[in-house]
Amino acid sequence: MRHYRKTAFLFLAPFLTVFVAFYLAPVLYAVYLSLFVRKRIGLGPPKEVFGGLENYLRAVQDTDFLNGLKNMLVFGIFQIPIMLGFAVLLALLLDRSRGMFPKICRTVYFMPYGIPIAIGALVWGYLYSANLSPFNQILAALHQAPIQFLSPALVLFSIGNIVTWTWTGYNMITLFAALQNIPSDLYEAARVDGATPWSIVRWIKLPLLIPTLTLLFIFSVIGTSQLFTEAFVLRPLGYLADNITPNLYLYLTAARDANYSYAGALAVLLAVLIFIISGPFLRGIGSR
Repeated sequence: MRHYRKTAFLFLAPFLTVFVAFYLAPVLYAVYLSLFVRKRIGLGPPKEVFGGLENYLRAVQDTDFLNGLKNMLVFGIFQIPIMLGFAVLLALLLDRSRGMFPKICRTVYFMPYGIPIAIGALVWGYLYSANLSPFNQILAALHQAPIQFLSPALVLFSIGNIVTWTWTGYNMITLFAALQNIPSDLYEAARVDGATPWSIVRWIKLPLLIPTLTLLFIFSVIGTSQLFTEAFVLRPLGYLADNITPNLYLYLTAARDANYSYAGALAVLLAVLIFIISGPFLRGIGSR
């Protein structure tokens, strides 16, 4: 038995080494940093001194951080259902198709996911540009006012469009694979009983997609909490606020303001919040 344990540990050692070095250690270091605060003592430069939970108390009262959380919540409420709805619709349409057509469509739908997020955001940034956007050039030719895609009123929708364009194909492929795993006997039995194509979708396909949809929903919630690249790339192109997303505000707090302790507290709070939101869904999947 001891020999088997040693062998198992040797196989796990590479993963555990990377996990501890690049995941667990940074998390613990962020928690450690979050317990210190920058204070000016005398006439010298600010120093890091132990502050306990002072950074956390400041974070829960920080209007910029809270505004970022509000934006993240509004973004998730609208963007996630739209993205998953499109993914379900495309997967059902491909499942009904035959021949080369679904293979070509799968490739086309999946292509945006293969483009690096930063590159995709730059392309959409060009399309959103007030002066270079082909959409605004068409409007100008029609003597209409240009659309300010990166204005405070529309920027969340613009970012949501990029995220939906990038991830719908990935979710569609996952759902399509789940549809392919449904036994064909169920469809044959339903047709013998006189079921219509819509009845098969309503009473067989959609219920059997719920576990996969639940998992994709959790991934989407976690991804929404990690919104950063799109906002970071679009920020120089418009007037995006520093607190448009929690991660952008966290990054600027650390990189621009060099306040690593407070940024660590913000990161820990954000991680705890996402765990609280996604935890019940993960436990539900595990129990089933």
